[in-house]
Amino acid sequence: MINSIYLNKTGMIIQQRRLDVSTNNLANINTVGYKKDGVFFHKLAEALADTGEADANRLPGSSNVDFSLGTMQRTDNPLDVAINGEGFFVIQGEDGEYFSRNGSFQLDGEGRLVTIDGHSVVTDGGEIQIAGGEVRFNEKGEIIVDGQSVGRLRIATFEDPQQLERIGDAYFKAGTAGATDLPNEEIDLRAGYLELSNVDPVMEMVNMIEINREYELGQKVINTQDNTLDKLINQTGRP
Repeated sequence: MINSIYLNKTGMIIQQRRLDVSTNNLANINTVGYKKDGVFFHKLAEALADTGEADANRLPGSSNVDFSLGTMQRTDNPLDVAINGEGFFVIQGEDGEYFSRNGSFQLDGEGRLVTIDGHSVVTDGGEIQIAGGEVRFNEKGEIIVDGQSVGRLRIATFEDPQQLERIGDAYFKAGTAGATDLPNEEIDLRAGYLELSNVDPVMEMVNMIEINREYELGQKVINTQDNTLDKLINQTGRP
């Protein structure tokens, strides 16, 4: 009886984690280049401590990022660019290189090519500073200023993107995944476009309804088991 209560409690913790993931996905519907998260659990019995009680910190499971391509939205902004296929833009973060699918770039006051939150965009020559002129990208990632190529965007790829570590909602760090620059001939960019979030809001809402139902069912089962256990305890020792 007690083990059954703990198992149901563990199930409710799992549903809460799933709900947190779906809620965050929905919050990033409008985040350019966002890749939705999933969460999977296995071997539920291993989630129980020696006493049989569920420990949220020991729940076996893994997170999974869906790196499928989001919808391409045309903006006609020459500093917007989307990756059509695999790869990530390389961004200079506070503590090393970050990787992102968000190609909404701009020039700061010093002419540096930066992200919307001010991080430098890394090119084949490192950070780049552009002095005036008309700036655009071509499909191979070249940065064209007044008709002349002044550099090329670095596009990184990973053998196993699931090894990447998410940093906030817009970036990833390599973690244990080794970054490799995508060969120039394999680069395929869409200038004047942005890749939107790949979150399907309808599917996420359906998931949240299902999660809430399972959570409520777990609550009812625990309440029933708790009441039954109380009755058994109260009746013990009675003549």
